[in-house]
Amino acid sequence: MTGPKPRTAECRSDAYADHCRRLLRVAYPPRFVQARGEEFLSTLLDLADPGQTRPDLRTVLDVVRAGVLWRLQERPPLWRWLCYRLSGKRLPLRYRWWVRDDVLGRFFPVRLLGTWLSLTYLPLTLADVFRLMGEPGSWGIKIGGVLGMSLTVLTSRRQIRRDLLAKHRFTPDGTSITLQSDEGTSR
Repeated sequence: MTGPKPRTAECRSDAYADHCRRLLRVAYPPRFVQARGEEFLSTLLDLADPGQTRPDLRTVLDVVRAGVLWRLQERPPLWRWLCYRLSGKRLPLRYRWWVRDDVLGRFFPVRLLGTWLSLTYLPLTLADVFRLMGEPGSWGIKIGGVLGMSLTVLTSRRQIRRDLLAKHRFTPDGTSITLQSDEGTSR
């Protein structure tokens, strides 16, 4: 039996580039990777030691830290996020690309439903558990509400996405309609 074949320099470089691409996809939003991914990748490849097949721990932590800071920097404040998530209120133009990433993201219906459930049913359940409000035992109503809300979100998720994208000046596929300023528009 023979052992694994030794990797050539080109194969090692491809493996390193693949690991770096995966790292960028995890750390940064797709919009950032589309706009600056190749530049970022070439910088990571230039900084790699010869023969290296994957980024070292320090590089991984630096890229993830920078990606998390970038995501937090463009995220709306909590009160604006709650208004957007719970009532569909339009966010200012500064956050419209964050909204696009959020709405077109993979688990948007789950995030939407999770926010509603945690902010509406969690307080009622805690009040019920600690007997802060009248008679306990409204579990049937809560389960019916959860099922109804889940069905509503799952059956109308395309319409919810279209409405939120249109409200933030995007077409249904996520391309920008206009680049006008946000001044003078009602919030």
